[in-house]
Amino acid sequence: MYLPDYIKIILDKLSAKGYEAYVVGGCVRDYLLGQCPKDYDVTTSALPEQIIECFSDYKLLTNGLKHGTVTVIINNLPVEITTYRIDGDYKDHRHPEKVEFTSSLKEDLSRRDFTINAMVYSEKTGVVDYFGGKEDLEKKIIRAVGDPYQRFDEDALRILRALRFASRFGFKIDRPTADAAHRLRYLLEGISVERIQTELCGILMGDCHDVLYNFPDIICEIIPELRASIGFIQYSKYHNRTVYRHTIAATAGSDADIIYRLTMLLHDVGKPESFYMDDDGVGHFKGHALVSRRIAEKILKRLKFSNKITDEVLFLIENHSIKMNDTEKYIKKAVVRYGAEGFLKLINVHIFDNLGKAEWYLWENDFFRSIAQHTREYLEKQPALSLKDLKVNGNDVSALGFVGEEIGKALHFLMDAVIDEHCQNEKEKLLVFLKKNRKNIK
Repeated sequence: MYLPDYIKIILDKLSAKGYEAYVVGGCVRDYLLGQCPKDYDVTTSALPEQIIECFSDYKLLTNGLKHGTVTVIINNLPVEITTYRIDGDYKDHRHPEKVEFTSSLKEDLSRRDFTINAMVYSEKTGVVDYFGGKEDLEKKIIRAVGDPYQRFDEDALRILRALRFASRFGFKIDRPTADAAHRLRYLLEGISVERIQTELCGILMGDCHDVLYNFPDIICEIIPELRASIGFIQYSKYHNRTVYRHTIAATAGSDADIIYRLTMLLHDVGKPESFYMDDDGVGHFKGHALVSRRIAEKILKRLKFSNKITDEVLFLIENHSIKMNDTEKYIKKAVVRYGAEGFLKLINVHIFDNLGKAEWYLWENDFFRSIAQHTREYLEKQPALSLKDLKVNGNDVSALGFVGEEIGKALHFLMDAVIDEHCQNEKEKLLVFLKKNRKNIK
């Protein structure tokens, strides 16, 4: 296993003092998967005060000292070094009340969450694997170390971590671990929304189809607003899936961008509330985009997503079912109304939405891709896209005698004229056009 020089320095200094020391957890897992580790954690038999003494010449952070962790700043990079430990009771299902240090590496690793994260490595020993982590990597399995009920009862966040790892690597969660996750999902109510948001994003950004399909009860534990969509038949020629199954297909089929993934996860959350059936037995969801937007706003704010992410997702949800045409006139007006970037994203949302519909409607995606291509071609001409792009401004219009709200109406009138090619975007021509058509401005 390749180890960066700064990690070798840490391991060598601890070893030179007679202590055991290994890199542990995700870096070993990623190495065995053929991936490049992003960061490294170190576990050691050295006690915290011995770690501090060993690295007295370095900048140290000791805010994790209670749990046996000392952070060493080496080459301007923070590395957490943690003493082998045994955790006490987890009364809050998240943090141990106390920890007890141990000299046994195996005891330390036995408290960790999953077998694939319970391996260590040093250049002297190679990979040390007490719990079958390498085999589980080969079998593509997420399995708890020891009793999964105990692992999840200790730290309920591990339930979502199991789903995240399964999504990230495309692995299955083994039956006993999955059963424990289902049964103990109620413990998630005690987890902070910030941590839930982080894990949810990790789940969505991976190969999330099977996780969303197999663990809807856990997903609904953190987003209860989705429960109504599970099993909800749509009674529509466009849909051969329930609302939730459609949501899964659209979410998993979208680009791996958190804006798109959140949009597709929540775009139809308002359908059950909007449903009605006509006399012919056909289902309809009139106004469901606005209902979905309202519900999604509540969800995103509760999970403390940033204003930027929230605003963009809500914009896409609110407009996800607009009718589109592949004509230059429509494209021009859509670009002005939604913005160039916003309109192109809406086209993508239409494509993702179609991935969850009945197979015989997939042909429409060629239609949407054509709109996207023609939109890009239109944008290459650098057309006037908003009022600020007009060659006249409020002062120019005011000079013609327009006052108050009339100024804004006049500018929008000119914008439409440019889009519809009734007038070129040149100052003199725009002012002449405005004078001639003053009576037509409403």
